Amino acid sequence: MFGRRPASGPASVSRAVASFLIAGLIVFTVIGGLFAMAERGQAVAEAVRDARSLTSVEAYDVVGPALTDQALAPGPGFDALDRLVRDRVLGKQIVRVKIWDRTGRVLYSDAPALIGRRFVLERAERDAMGGDAPPVAGVTDLGQLENTYERQFGKLLQVYLGIRTRTGTPLLFETYQRYDAITANSQRMWRSSLPVLVGGLVLLYLVQAPLAYRMARRLRTSQEQREQLLLSSLAASDHERRRIASDLHDGVVQGLAGASYTLSAAADRARAAGSHDLATATARIAVDLRRWVRELRSLVVTITPPALHQQGLLASLTDLAATLESRGVAVTVSVPDDVAFTEATESLVYRVAQEGVRNIIRHAQAGSVALELSQQASDLVFTVADDGEGFDLAAGGARGRGSVGLELLTALVADQNGTLTIASGPGCGTRLVLTLSGARDTVRT
Repeated sequence: MFGRRPASGPASVSRAVASFLIAGLIVFTVIGGLFAMAERGQAVAEAVRDARSLTSVEAYDVVGPALTDQALAPGPGFDALDRLVRDRVLGKQIVRVKIWDRTGRVLYSDAPALIGRRFVLERAERDAMGGDAPPVAGVTDLGQLENTYERQFGKLLQVYLGIRTRTGTPLLFETYQRYDAITANSQRMWRSSLPVLVGGLVLLYLVQAPLAYRMARRLRTSQEQREQLLLSSLAASDHERRRIASDLHDGVVQGLAGASYTLSAAADRARAAGSHDLATATARIAVDLRRWVRELRSLVVTITPPALHQQGLLASLTDLAATLESRGVAVTVSVPDDVAFTEATESLVYRVAQEGVRNIIRHAQAGSVALELSQQASDLVFTVADDGEGFDLAAGGARGRGSVGLELLTALVADQNGTLTIASGPGCGTRLVLTLSGARDTVRT
């Protein structure tokens, strides 16, 4: 007999919330990482802006007032400019200063070996010379000849801008700053903003927990209400079927059975009186009545819900199959005995079997029928298959056969996260397949 167990409740709220929070943690980690990278890039950009600002200050406010034509040639003015640069410009951050003219000649540098030498200036450097454009910054290419004396400092950031002497001579003022100082500044900015970023993400993540729990509780309540409505509708349907079956059995069936006996007696009397034609006709009517009584009694068995949860699914399907066997149809019933599921699922499987058998009796003209329940992974699959006439699905399918019951049954199946499909064709029989995803609860050992 097919195993049964009480209906299990919906998925655990704490498990659902835990899954949500784990997924949220992954998302927040990824978002936090991306924000942290973006924030670090912003911090580096801010440090470079500070380096450009520092070069502007040194060029205009410190070196600019002392930048005369005499200061760019050997003599007292040059010596004063050199002392100013070494005392007030050079330090932990700026390690080299160069002043260029338009020809690419180094007019001043704190590295004496560079003074007077010519190098090829890039177009951007020539364009910046003597103009009012903002400072330009970039990582120093230590492989260039002009940067030979800067290689000892390691990675540098060079910043240049155009300035003029007091007499208006255009020049290019260039500083070389330690890149590790830029990195230190960016890290300091990044660390100062990181707690705010992380704190905001953590706060947002923590706020999600009670909201997720509340939503999960609401979803669980809604699921319980929907399942309760489904069970109530099934119970109401079963009650109505019992009432109809009782009315048929106690009323129409008994009346027809009594009428058949009366006609049989009348046929006997007519035969005794010599009215053979009347006796034959009356006897034929009595036989037809008894045949229809058998049909009605089979219908009563079909529409009356059995003691499904007491006697089990296999026994109930076997009783249902008897209504087909009484019509000369060969029926096979296959139900595994190693799987247990909820009463709601058991009721739904039987309801599908009822609808399938009812349609076979009405339309199929079948010689054999198979009722088969199988387990495929975590799904339960129940099939009602016949070798009858079949029908053309493209020409209206089950609707064309007037099966309102199938339409209502499809809605019930969908409420339990299942699917109900029909495969048929003229002369190819019909397969009614119920698939319930995740309906399996336990496997017996």
